[in-house]
Amino acid sequence: MESDSQLENLRSVLSCVFEKLGAESLTEPDRIELVARAEVMQDRIDAIQDAVGDEEHAPTRTTPVPEPAGDRLF
Repeated sequence: MESDSQLENLRSVLSCVFEKLGAESLTEPDRIELVARAEVMQDRIDAIQDAVGDEEHAPTRTTPVPEPAGDRLF
C-alpha cells in the first residue's frame, strides 16, 4: 500500500529528528526547529493512520439478498 510506504518514510524521518535532538552540541534555535519538524511529522503520521483506520472501519456495501418468493418452485 502507498500509505504504508509513506508511514515508513515519515517514521524514518521522525527517528532521525529524535536522534538529532539527542545530540549534545545542539543549539537552542536548532532544537526548536527540530521539535517543530517532529511535530509536523507526527501530525502527518497521525493523519495517515486516521485515514487508513477510517477505510478499515467504513461499512462495506453488500448487495441485498432477495426475499424468497415463498414455497413456489417456479
